[in-house]
Amino acid sequence: MGAKYALYENPNPKGDGKKQPLHARIVPRGTIHTQEIAEEIADSCGYSTATTKGMLDALAKVISKNLRYGYTVELDDLGSFSISLKSRPVMDKKEIRSWSVNFGNVHFKGSKKLKNRLKSIDLERDSDACATSYSPEQRKGRMLIASEEKEFFTAAQYMRLNGCNRSTAVRDLKELIEDGRIKKLGYGKAVLYVPINKQEKI
Repeated sequence: MGAKYALYENPNPKGDGKKQPLHARIVPRGTIHTQEIAEEIADSCGYSTATTKGMLDALAKVISKNLRYGYTVELDDLGSFSISLKSRPVMDKKEIRSWSVNFGNVHFKGSKKLKNRLKSIDLERDSDACATSYSPEQRKGRMLIASEEKEFFTAAQYMRLNGCNRSTAVRDLKELIEDGRIKKLGYGKAVLYVPINKQEKI
């Protein structure tokens, strides 16, 4: 099974309606969570799923602990993790104190071995995916229209319909919930989103 891609039009910075160049982007299939990874490792290595998941959880804690100490954490075949900081800009170092310097973000850099493994990726064009970059309101509207024939939809379906990543989909769906246009049902991997006017049918 290979990955699918679609061609998307670059946003028009001038907003003058002129056609923009297209670029290829992966069509998200969804998200693989720790439990699925643990099950796959267990099947290939002979460990129990519970043991494997425990080791993955422990790995996450060890990475977090060492990042807090200021280390870069490198996993040989995978890549390295590091953190960045944020603070207000100053001209003189005397103008800033340690309490005003905060954690910024976690950064991951793929290893050379990981990149080499991905160079032979099998790609297939997804003819069903959209080929345009939609605005937030356009993305939301497309899903609401598509959901008229469905009782519910998922974040993965939202991602596929609009060609967006998971963080964008989750943000859009959260805004739809806050606007009272959909309702979230379930937890974890079993989350469904239901248009408000269809709740009584579920």
